[in-house]
Amino acid sequence: MNIFEGYPLRKILKREQALMWLLSPLALQLILGIIVPILLIATNPDIVTRLSETELLEAMAPMINVVGSVASILPLFILPLVIIGRKIPLINRKQLSRDEWKVIPGLNTKDWNFLAWYIPVSFILLNVGSTLLSMVFENSEAINQQAIEDLVGVTPVWVMFLMVVIAAPIVEEWLFRGLILFRQDSLDATWVSVIVSSVIFGLVHVPTNIPSAFTYIGMGFMFAYAAKRTRSVEASIFYHMLNNFIGFIALYAFI
Repeated sequence: MNIFEGYPLRKILKREQALMWLLSPLALQLILGIIVPILLIATNPDIVTRLSETELLEAMAPMINVVGSVASILPLFILPLVIIGRKIPLINRKQLSRDEWKVIPGLNTKDWNFLAWYIPVSFILLNVGSTLLSMVFENSEAINQQAIEDLVGVTPVWVMFLMVVIAAPIVEEWLFRGLILFRQDSLDATWVSVIVSSVIFGLVHVPTNIPSAFTYIGMGFMFAYAAKRTRSVEASIFYHMLNNFIGFIALYAFI
């Protein structure tokens, strides 16, 4: 059976969920972030005594950037192997035939009609809310956004595009929407799972104040509702990609 034809619905086992989270960008960044410096120090034992703390951090900066890029992109290629190997129903969960889905496997005409009005309306409402809150409360960038901006100029544009616009939306939606909303053997997601998914998504992006918390949790809710309404992860992936593409354009437009 082709992965895009969709696998039969079933509960996603806890060990399968654990494996996918272990191969997530967050886990890989943590693992590689520990292993790579240890290997560097092991192969250059005098580097710690030879360099000051500031010089050591500067020397490790390129390595940290590479680790971050690899940890962000690698799951895009590893997680599909897990999904295929275990036949996890995360892609085209409605098992639409080639004649039924339009443009993207898993989304039909009805889904696209919904997304055509839902995406612009929810996107505008979120940004208006974020703007109003930033006028009332202290406005500072979330750690996640600052980290992305720090990579601009030191990371090739095509790598940033792959990380931000392609890898992050696909991988994060498989994890936050797929494993949380659709872990049961049903096409329908509960409102509890939508809220849990939204809050966890927001917290993982490390908001630093009320406006950034509203933005990230609200963003998670918008993606989650798109998935719930269409009963597919593909809807939230598309919305997430579009959202990040707009942010990507804005990021490079103002540097």
